[in-house]
Amino acid sequence: MIGETTEYQISEINNSLEEKQKELIKLANKGQEYEHLADEIDELRDKRQTLLVEDASLSGENERINEMIEIIRKNKFRTLEYDDKLVRKIIQSVTIYEDHFVIAFKSGFEMEI
Repeated sequence: MIGETTEYQISEINNSLEEKQKELIKLANKGQEYEHLADEIDELRDKRQTLLVEDASLSGENERINEMIEIIRKNKFRTLEYDDKLVRKIIQSVTIYEDHFVIAFKSGFEMEI
């Protein structure tokens, strides 16, 4: 679901696009130069696409974080023993260095130990 701020920004971009497209048609019908408007329209479309992609990315991250929280809630009363299923659900990778290691969770969060 698109966030309110992003939804508003996309709505504003759509309104600008509509106005600029109407203006472009008027200029083209009059035989006047309209290339600058076509460039502005392309830039607005690119900006709208970027907002949609960023929002989708954030939505996916939030979904993974919520999944992790749900897994932790379900398992909070279990003993602190190694659980392979739980580890595979929440940890993406562990990188080992000479003096420390880094745990990368599937939610995108990293912890250095």
